[in-house]
Amino acid sequence: MIRGQAFPKVIRIVLSVVLSMVLLLSVCVPPGMAETQDQSKPVGKTKEIEELDHAAATLYRDVMDGNIEKARADVAEVSRWFSTGQVQAALSVEAIHALSGSILEVQQATQSVQASPDEWVKAAANLRLATDALAHPRQPLWQQYYKILREDVSGLNNQFAKGNMKGFKASTAVLEDHYETIRTAALIHGRTTEVVRTDSWISYIKGLGNQQNADASTIRGALDQGNPTFNALFGREKDATALAPFIPRESERRAEVAIGMIVLLALAYAGYRKYRAGFTG
Repeated sequence: MIRGQAFPKVIRIVLSVVLSMVLLLSVCVPPGMAETQDQSKPVGKTKEIEELDHAAATLYRDVMDGNIEKARADVAEVSRWFSTGQVQAALSVEAIHALSGSILEVQQATQSVQASPDEWVKAAANLRLATDALAHPRQPLWQQYYKILREDVSGLNNQFAKGNMKGFKASTAVLEDHYETIRTAALIHGRTTEVVRTDSWISYIKGLGNQQNADASTIRGALDQGNPTFNALFGREKDATALAPFIPRESERRAEVAIGMIVLLALAYAGYRKYRAGFTG
């Protein structure tokens, strides 16, 4: 009588564990996750976006070649494609404002007799990276600046460690220059919150560098936020979570649940074998 009741009981336990784990796995997928994945796919490029990107690439090449007369005509072509409805519809308000500012900056640089070649190149590079971010959202060129900006932060730390505040200020200017080159592209890529955070951090660092007797611990604390700030800007989640409580990512949560399910099933099966051995012994 005992044997006849024990075997179904073990089976019920195993089935209960399996069902619980299946339900737990389903809970790990947040509601609307499928829709989020679909929304993360970049919208197909329109002809207007492709032409805008092509015009900006041509402009950048002509500026690099020193062909400023041709570059002035290129700016007009970029402006023409930027004003189209398809391009405007693909941009946020912040991105429209930033991109229009980049175009104006190039226009002013190429028309000014006092502008230096460095100013031309910087303005053209800013615009080139911005249109590329719109045309190639999956692999935008501006992401290549991650290593450059991390090295700039390292340079800031080195100057501070040496007590060289003059070098610190110079390094801050270099970092800001590199950041400004990719800022519009980051906005177009949808990193608005992260751009605001980076703007604030750089402004704070500049302010500390300009102070006559800035507190060393305050500067050190500000510098400690440099890498996490740029990790967030570039979407480097592994490092960016350093400032936030640890929350396993989706793949990690699913892996943990799967491992837990395997362990529980193994224990349930071991219990079943033990019952069988006791019944047949």
